Amino acid sequence: MRQALAGLMVAMTAASWAFAQSSRPAVLSRLIWFDRTGQRLGAVGPIADHGNLEISPDGTRVAVAVTDVARATRDIWFYHLASDERTRFTSDPADENWLIWSPDGQRVLLNSFTRERLSLFEGPSTDASRGMQVLGGDEGKWPVSWSPDGRYVLYVTNNERTSNDIWVLLRDGTGSPYPYLHTAASENWASFSPDGRWVAFSAADSGQPEVFVAPFPAATRRWRISADGGAQARWRRDGKEIYYVAPNRMLMSAQIDMSSGITVKGYEPLFELQHPYGAYHAFDVTADGQRFLVNTLVVSPSGPRVIAAR
Repeated sequence: MRQALAGLMVAMTAASWAFAQSSRPAVLSRLIWFDRTGQRLGAVGPIADHGNLEISPDGTRVAVAVTDVARATRDIWFYHLASDERTRFTSDPADENWLIWSPDGQRVLLNSFTRERLSLFEGPSTDASRGMQVLGGDEGKWPVSWSPDGRYVLYVTNNERTSNDIWVLLRDGTGSPYPYLHTAASENWASFSPDGRWVAFSAADSGQPEVFVAPFPAATRRWRISADGGAQARWRRDGKEIYYVAPNRMLMSAQIDMSSGITVKGYEPLFELQHPYGAYHAFDVTADGQRFLVNTLVVSPSGPRVIAAR
């Protein structure tokens, strides 16, 4: 298995799922709002073992994977950003650690791992019990981005031969999943641009992941975005910025011009993240790019490290 370097997912099969649960260390973190300068603006929800997070399209909720300590698996919770109320979305013995929203927020697509299956499910965002399996198989799958027109979902797979690959799942029923990026290099963290014409992703061609942008539906060429390593790319809602995490944990902004291909007009280091995991999204961003919700470490399993959680 490859180490989860700068956010690279680790290979998982149904056979390895049980071991992953039993060996999970105790980590505590909190979701905290920051402005572009790194100033703390407030916290969302309780202190817990948080994994991946995804803000809903209307900006009212965040879906976050939270460890159930008794089962040592993750469930999806919805934290309401205005009221700080929270709702448990999944509560079964399976491990659900990654969820994305449909463009209108009415539906969700999430993964579900057990000893017997590693699947993707889709259903209404109001009721997890009505979810239906849309993709099965014996390799790990992580849904990472839903196209603005609702027709496509990008998901990441992992296997021992090619490590991470990016695949396309068609939601209009017109065909089977097909590879978008499937090479010997490790490709990860795919994210549709706001107009659906481009995909930002990370690729580790030479060991260190870098952020690239390629056209969709076919990655016929690519433009490098990151200056010196990067992962976890997210777009500003108008497409004029891409945010990513540098190897030194600095949250970076790359200003983008898409008038003729892809041009990086400049870089801005924003602030250093203190996130607990490299294999989950450490942050999400509001539509205007002014506030960042960061999964911020409170207690580390490697020692008595405590970071202020207020």
